[in-house]
Amino acid sequence: MSLSNEQKQDLRHAILEGLVNRHPAALSPRQIQRAVKKEVDFLFEESDVLASLELLKGMAPALVNSTEDPLGGGHYWAATSAGVLHVERNHA
Repeated sequence: MSLSNEQKQDLRHAILEGLVNRHPAALSPRQIQRAVKKEVDFLFEESDVLASLELLKGMAPALVNSTEDPLGGGHYWAATSAGVLHVERNHA
């Protein structure tokens, strides 16, 4: 499934807001996908979530970061301080 540019943008916003609302908790991509499904009106896949997270991580400054489970259980994602401020400033 291919998302439009507008859907990709909406997905990134929903993911960042979802992580900010749960800050400082870190969530798996699957947990993020379940939470964000309630916030958007289109279908998307876990690969779309991962692509969005990588873009948000690559921004300067990074709006999210990831940590690897030391026991090999995958990556967990959380909003950074810059991500929290970004959402707060855009909703003020």
